Amino acid sequence: MADALMARIDSGDLRPGAALPTYRALADEFGVAVNTAMAAVRLLRDRGAVTIRPNAGAQVRDHSEDVDLAAELKKVRAEIGDLRAEVRQFDAMLGDLEARVATLAEHADEDRGIS
Repeated sequence: MADALMARIDSGDLRPGAALPTYRALADEFGVAVNTAMAAVRLLRDRGAVTIRPNAGAQVRDHSEDVDLAAELKKVRAEIGDLRAEVRQFDAMLGDLEARVATLAEHADEDRGIS
């Protein structure tokens, strides 16, 4: 049953965003129990072919919005590398500022005669 529904999706008979028939209608069409129809639709969900929403039934999944995970991961890793470089740069700048503040404080103390 899941394979037959998948064939309809692959052929374009059921297009992205289209609602699948109700579980009862599927059960009647294929001559199976409603629980069997539900299991077939869940199998399609697990394969990524449909989405199931409570009180809305199952719909053919639109793959046009799928994300290229490898490309996204590469992009995120590059951004992390850039952020790490910036943090190192800011850490160096902070160290320089702290040294300047310490030097200024020493000079201020000397000017006031504090040792």
